[in-house]
Amino acid sequence: MAPVAGSMLARSAPSWRSLGIMRTAKTMLALLLFWLVVVPPASWVDVAIGIVAAALVVTWSRRFLWRHAEPYFSTVPVARLPRFAAVMAVRIVTAAVQVLAIVLNPRLPIAPELIEDTVAFRTEAARVTYANAITATPGTLTVDVRGDTFFVHCLAPALARDVTEGGLARDVKRLFGEAS
Repeated sequence: MAPVAGSMLARSAPSWRSLGIMRTAKTMLALLLFWLVVVPPASWVDVAIGIVAAALVVTWSRRFLWRHAEPYFSTVPVARLPRFAAVMAVRIVTAAVQVLAIVLNPRLPIAPELIEDTVAFRTEAARVTYANAITATPGTLTVDVRGDTFFVHCLAPALARDVTEGGLARDVKRLFGEAS
């Protein structure tokens, strides 16, 4: 027996508006959690200020930043973030030691290069994370991004090995659930 239209059993797919509200609520919750970590609440006033601040930032962002697009926020990358952060920390420390060895060497063996790296990501958030991860690693800098092509300046080719061999791209894809 099929559900009758208009009855409680007939469920329709969520509207784009309700999905937008859910995304906004998730973004507000993420901002509030960040607030509570940065400003540990000493009283209910601190929590209330965090709620108001998160609401104001989300409202402002929806009006001026995300006018034609909803904010991207998913709980899946957040769950994968600790592993990604640990891997990035190892990369950053390793690259910092390599840069230190180059700088302290009296011959200063630098060989700057501009590398073109083409990586296809499904989301803008993954693309931005990849570019920022390259820049966060000592000795490398994302100079420009055009579509799926990243232009990376490196102090020495060895410092860009994670970029050229695809290790960093794999980790970002894994973070955003794009790994194949």
